[in-house]
Amino acid sequence: MSGCDLGYADVRAAGERIAGGVRPVALAPAGERAWFALEFLQHTGSFKARGALNFLTARRAAGRLPGAGVAIASGGNAGLAAAWAAAR
Repeated sequence: MSGCDLGYADVRAAGERIAGGVRPVALAPAGERAWFALEFLQHTGSFKARGALNFLTARRAAGRLPGAGVAIASGGNAGLAAAWAAAR
């Protein structure tokens, strides 16, 4: 499987890995058949918390999380999310 061949089972597994670790997505009506996802209510202020927690949790479970820690080349939302997820 290449990095782009994700299926329903992969999405389910990711959801199960992060269950209880992130806040549910809050929605606000934005018009007819449209909603805003209020991602700023996540722990780190963006949707990146879900991805970072999933990534690190999966690596830890597979025994592939380096003992030296985690590094990310971002000082923005991804960096905040990686730091938050690593601390958890």
